[in-house]
Amino acid sequence: MKNYRRYSRIGIATKGVVFGLMGIMALITAFQLQYALKGGDDVLEWISELTFGRVLLFAMSVGLAGYIFSRFYLTFNKQDYDGSTEKPFYRRAAYLINGLGYCLLLFTCLKLLFGMPNDSGDSGWKVILLQTIWGKIIVFIIASGLAVSAINEWWISFSSMMDKMMHKDNLTDLQYKYLMLLGRVGRFSRGIVFGVFSYIMYRSLYYGLKNLPKGADAAFQFMSVQYGAVIMGIVASGLTCYGLYLIISGKHRNIPIK
Repeated sequence: MKNYRRYSRIGIATKGVVFGLMGIMALITAFQLQYALKGGDDVLEWISELTFGRVLLFAMSVGLAGYIFSRFYLTFNKQDYDGSTEKPFYRRAAYLINGLGYCLLLFTCLKLLFGMPNDSGDSGWKVILLQTIWGKIIVFIIASGLAVSAINEWWISFSSMMDKMMHKDNLTDLQYKYLMLLGRVGRFSRGIVFGVFSYIMYRSLYYGLKNLPKGADAAFQFMSVQYGAVIMGIVASGLTCYGLYLIISGKHRNIPIK
């Protein structure tokens, strides 16, 4: 199972790259260097336009697949980060939803890698679905899932679960202390982004799905308009910390695979 753990850790680091770039681009926008707000899909599209974009996309596809594998494995296996074998249903559901969410990001990555057309318009089956009661139910479920995820991120950032997610054998006390600080700040900021995104989706649902947000960049736009560039920049800095935490901690993560 060592190879499975290694593959999962690569996936965690890849996830860190995505979040780190999202945070950096939001910071660039906050300081008005240029308009560069991007969600996860936009980050991948930006990578695809680089000189070695396809090589990077291939590497990120492999990494994202590794992260998805770890989420699905945690959904169905008995053991969890804290060593318990009685994993509650809500935690399994959270792992499953998280994995499914990154399946969409992986699909975007593969579309860009193989040059498939990008269906980014508001026409077609998406509009038809959103006009039905089922479309509204789906939006409500996603918004509720984001709200629960926000609360979960805030809880983890202050709980001992952070320590249980890490092997600190090869880290000094000082390294571990600052790595945990980076992670706690990052997860709390990620929770803010999830919470704001959830609120925007609920608001869109209330007004008949007008201006339905498409990505995390909508949360930063909302913060910029409502609270100003300073608050947006602070949250963006936190999201960058989260990405950096994932990249650095990947090799030290506790992967409960037996």
